[in-house]
Amino acid sequence: MATMRIGIIGAGAVGGWFGGRLAQAGSDVVFLARGETLRRLREVGLTLTDEHGRREVIPVRAAETWEELADDAAIDVVIAATKALPGADPFPSVPDGAALITTHNSVEIPYLAAERYGRDNVYPGIIRGFFIHTGPAEVEFRPGPKSLNIGTFDGRPSRIVDDMIDALGRAGLGGEHLPDIWVDVWTKAMFVANFGALGVLADSPIGYLREQMRSSLTRMFEETAAVARAHGVALPEDIVEQTLAFTDAQGPDNTSSMQRDFAAGLTNELDAQIGAIRRMGQAVGVETPMLDLVHLALEGRSSRR
Repeated sequence: MATMRIGIIGAGAVGGWFGGRLAQAGSDVVFLARGETLRRLREVGLTLTDEHGRREVIPVRAAETWEELADDAAIDVVIAATKALPGADPFPSVPDGAALITTHNSVEIPYLAAERYGRDNVYPGIIRGFFIHTGPAEVEFRPGPKSLNIGTFDGRPSRIVDDMIDALGRAGLGGEHLPDIWVDVWTKAMFVANFGALGVLADSPIGYLREQMRSSLTRMFEETAAVARAHGVALPEDIVEQTLAFTDAQGPDNTSSMQRDFAAGLTNELDAQIGAIRRMGQAVGVETPMLDLVHLALEGRSSRR
């Protein structure tokens, strides 16, 4: 499509960074937001701070509903950049005829989206990067990758995905159209969900986990890999070793967004991340004792707050 219009649901860490960079590079981008974030987007713009401390304010178009944009061009593709929180709809609205790219840190979310919108209209996406939501319409990027990989449910070719990858490239963002997106979905979940949950339990950043709790983290990686393979995901044989190597390459003070939310007493993605892996394991009869221990211990802590 010659002039793809991109709708971003959520202007938090992921939606803000990717939507802002896409808009800055000339893509036709509109944000769906509300409250103080919507006001800031309209009156100030989107403030992005890169890994070198450089701040930029990017003018963007924002609305509270898609109907406010009814007189403009149709939305071709929506990037759902909200968090998968208990009781919240991860994709509150998708305009008729628009494709949906999911970016949530949950192995369940693409399937839930497909139940609502159909597999032909849903494109699982995987975000990589450390993005910090520092305030309404403000995002800070930490050193490391910044990419969005996208695929289809069955590996079929897709012009929508190809156009989106081209737009990301023009914005200086990484991304690939992967023929088997499920390998990437589970590879990311193996790292993010497990280091985040164990980090919450230990109240420590990744450096402590990989040095002092390496055996526990490794076991969580192994259990996640077993669940994925039982669902037919063709993970590499050495995926656990690869994930440990990736863990070792991260900054020692890094924490996950779920970990930061939990520490702040906010609603968090624990169930959508670890709970989802456990449920998918139960569905195929794969036991996950370490994941069970961590998840249930954290649920118990939450219930006492």
